[in-house]
Amino acid sequence: MRAAWSLLIMTLSGVAYGLCFPPVAARPLAWVVLAPAFVALRRAPARRVALDAAVLAIAGACTTVAWLPRTVVVYFQQPLAVGAALFALVTLIMVVPYYVAFALFYARCGRTRRATLPLLAGAAWVTGELARSHLLGGNPWVLFGYTQVGIDHVTQIADLAGVYGVSFTLAAVNVALAETWIAWRDTGQLRPAAGGLLSAAAVVACVLAYGHLRLGRGLASEAAPVPVAIVQGNVDLGAQWRSDLYGRNLDLYLRLTIDALRAQHTELVVWPETAMTFFVADEPIYRASIASVLQPFGAELLAGGPYAAGASPARYYNAAFLLAPDGAVRARYDKRRLLPFAEAVPFEGVDLIRRNFGRVREFSPGAVGPLLPTVAGAAGVLTCNEAMYPADARERVRAGAEILVNLSNDTWMDSRQFSTIAFDMSALRAVEQHRFLIRASTSGPSAIIDPLGRVTARSGLFTREVLAGTVAPERASTPYTRFGDLFAYACAAVTFAAGAAWLIGRRSG
Repeated sequence: MRAAWSLLIMTLSGVAYGLCFPPVAARPLAWVVLAPAFVALRRAPARRVALDAAVLAIAGACTTVAWLPRTVVVYFQQPLAVGAALFALVTLIMVVPYYVAFALFYARCGRTRRATLPLLAGAAWVTGELARSHLLGGNPWVLFGYTQVGIDHVTQIADLAGVYGVSFTLAAVNVALAETWIAWRDTGQLRPAAGGLLSAAAVVACVLAYGHLRLGRGLASEAAPVPVAIVQGNVDLGAQWRSDLYGRNLDLYLRLTIDALRAQHTELVVWPETAMTFFVADEPIYRASIASVLQPFGAELLAGGPYAAGASPARYYNAAFLLAPDGAVRARYDKRRLLPFAEAVPFEGVDLIRRNFGRVREFSPGAVGPLLPTVAGAAGVLTCNEAMYPADARERVRAGAEILVNLSNDTWMDSRQFSTIAFDMSALRAVEQHRFLIRASTSGPSAIIDPLGRVTARSGLFTREVLAGTVAPERASTPYTRFGDLFAYACAAVTFAAGAAWLIGRRSG
């Protein structure tokens, strides 16, 4: 009976964890959502801890990655069974092991009931997220800290410790609450858990104090703001490359652009990923059409489109182009982190994978490219899923990026959940690097986000609209820009040291 209750608690906690993310976005729930699961893990027999943790992970994945099976059906034209199998494979390989490892660590170390347990467990949670974000190509989807995007006083800590600083705080609080409940149930008093509760409270106080200080300082840029416009076309780009789509939608984007330029002074127009369905570098007529709109207003265009290099066979790149008012291509960035299955087929030598997933726009990864010298400052481009990786944004800023631009194609997912979670993940890059971030999505949300993570303009989902706002180049470096995930690696070092100490003590005992 107790085992059944434990599995029910794990399932409900996993589902509730997913509800902390968009589109429900019950963000305050994240401060307590895992406490019941942690209580159950501490009380579970050693032989059942791994199973309980696996159920927690699977329930969370079912809630936050519900879009994946349907995407496989629509995008790759595969049976639902294939989508379900891919979901199961990704979850079992790239999610479950890290939850299990954390649970085993916490169940062992929790028995000592030290005052530092919430901090130690928080470090272990971060270690699992760090490993998940880097191993096997990396899976940073729905890390705990992203639940707090939009709660500005909490997320400012990201310019010191990245998303992991927020995850650490949330995990420590949930563990402290779990230990408090256990102490009260076992002893009828809270004194055994008081030290841990105070340590977690101290972390929260420091995070909120830093957030208050950071927000109070405001923006430090002395550069003049540059007016920009984002065009969100919300048009069907097709699941796979087809010749009949060549040049499609250019007239729509030009019409929306001229409306934006006529409405107010704009110096930089941004179109999303794959907005140009033609090889703009090889099409002088198309460039002339673009120039006919831009040149009267002296505006630049930053837009996504394909680029072809070489011949027999040609190599194709998912590129971002900076076009001058006269239509000339000033600079180009080629996407480097390709999305598996959607842009490049992994294990393409395996015939089954090739047959099932080979009907995609297949690209080659770009080399380290230049920043785009826009009128708003040197732009570090993050194409689509690249914005989910803090290291990519950090690399652009260390190379001299003064603004960040995220060009995204969210149309092919056709999922409110995917689009809004991806938006939150990209928004935290602005805080980490203290840069304005322009997000141009095919179907939304598109937005302008300031260096403190505040959204100054945002579009709707699956709408056709134009956003207008201003950005300013920033040049200062944050501690996170300089040191990256030092905090997360320090958490990993503490976790491994504690685990080693436990093993040594067990053997010597």
